[in-house]
Amino acid sequence: MRHVETIVVGGGPAGSSCAGELVRAGREVLVLDKARFPRLKLCAGWITQKVFADIDFTPEDYPHAINRLDIRTHVRGLPFAFRGLPTVGCNWSIRRTEFDAWLLERSGAEVVQHQVKNVTRDEGAGRYIIDDTFSCDNIVGAGGTTCPVRKALFAEERMKSRQIATLEKEFTYPRRADTCHLYFLLRGLEGYAWYVPKADGQVNIGIGGKARWFRNTGEKIHDHWRSFLADLVQQGLLDAETADGLKEAGHPYYLYTHDGAVRDGGAYVIGDSAGLATVDLGEGLGPAIESGILAAHDILGTATYDKAALTKYSFGGLAQWIMRRTVGRYHTRGRA
Repeated sequence: MRHVETIVVGGGPAGSSCAGELVRAGREVLVLDKARFPRLKLCAGWITQKVFADIDFTPEDYPHAINRLDIRTHVRGLPFAFRGLPTVGCNWSIRRTEFDAWLLERSGAEVVQHQVKNVTRDEGAGRYIIDDTFSCDNIVGAGGTTCPVRKALFAEERMKSRQIATLEKEFTYPRRADTCHLYFLLRGLEGYAWYVPKADGQVNIGIGGKARWFRNTGEKIHDHWRSFLADLVQQGLLDAETADGLKEAGHPYYLYTHDGAVRDGGAYVIGDSAGLATVDLGEGLGPAIESGILAAHDILGTATYDKAALTKYSFGGLAQWIMRRTVGRYHTRGRA
């Protein structure tokens, strides 16, 4: 059995950010992931200025295609769209298949392709055992919503009221618009939809809403998806033939709430494993990277990994003030 000081389960942005901090501090770390990078990852690919500050890089230095976003925000009931959404800093879009592989390679950590199935805590030795193949003093769960580290070592149930269901598709569309569109409260949906242009003629479109809302209302997310495609066709953002041929895919994640442990002894959960998506836009990349870095500093003894220290909002300025005092209070206070 191979022993490593810290094992990170999951090589996405959360895991690679954590591993990179540990490597730069001269610590022994191993990343386990079931996939071989680069791998397909559906995501709007929303990158904020804070993300690049956290990873100490600039958009100009990024080695792959990147697109600066010009944003329009549409809210049901308003006869106009807002220009220039007041999010935190500037915003770009990237393709996750490229970004994740770049960030993992940049971490400098050793990566082993391995699907983690069984995680146990050896109380006597003060270690964690993975599939009777690896052991470690610290284990970091960065495997997303279904992370095996979370399932094995963090017993509390996440609140279903914070679960978001999504459908999305990323595809080549040379005639795509250059403007990013965000839609809120479409047909009463407790959620939002997006049209995010990317470089090299790519576009990502999607819709997300509270899973509990779908259950309580009997509404079907696939019906909302088809209606959203029809909206895009009507607005000239998509042609009917392309819309008819799209095959969407879905995945769940959780919005930030104060409740729920993110550390237990030498075990940590970060990113979507901890349910940290921002409460206003459901942004996951920023909180993933931020939590990975903070967990690494906790392991190094230079900071404390605590949910309260993490970014909860994508909006900035007046928009954030409003969100904090309305839906933000509801989302973060831990009530179902």
